[in-house]
Amino acid sequence: MTSPDETEVTLESHRSFFSIAYRHYCEVEQLVAERDQRVVKDDEDVDYVCEKNAAIQRAAMVSVVFSALTLEAFINHYGIERLSRRFFDNHLDSLRPVSKWLLLPKLFVGKQINTGGEPFELLGELFGLRNRLVHYKTRRKRICDLVEEDWVTERHARNAIRAVRSVVEELRSIDPEVDIRWLQDAERDPYA
Repeated sequence: MTSPDETEVTLESHRSFFSIAYRHYCEVEQLVAERDQRVVKDDEDVDYVCEKNAAIQRAAMVSVVFSALTLEAFINHYGIERLSRRFFDNHLDSLRPVSKWLLLPKLFVGKQINTGGEPFELLGELFGLRNRLVHYKTRRKRICDLVEEDWVTERHARNAIRAVRSVVEELRSIDPEVDIRWLQDAERDPYA
């Protein structure tokens, strides 16, 4: 019998990361509903909408960043579970997350996720936005030239959550051994 001191556990964070991403996405949806109920009649209403938009952006940023953390942590988990930590660290860890999502399934089951499908498109968009956020560079722009892409919006948060679900489900479709129950567990996590 193994002593409690020698018992091993798997330490992973993808479920917790997705739980945080999902909770902030739910916050975005609530804030959008509150904002959209307000009829703009005067400056006070404009201020209210601006405050809601700022809160939406903050929650959306969290959802986007933690969705990207989810996918990076999960593909690392996928690789480490099938190889060894040492091999993964020495030969695969330095790859970009999108490259890992293509290469690791090909390595393990001889198939890759469909690069022409929506999951891959969402994956690329998510990591592009994540990189833009975590490597942010100040810039100047004329007010008349501002566009939606200058902010992080409810659409970005929604697509981030869709990216996690669809990319993990796409992996499951080519590797049936992938357990995806953690996605629903994370969505129901009351502590996120």
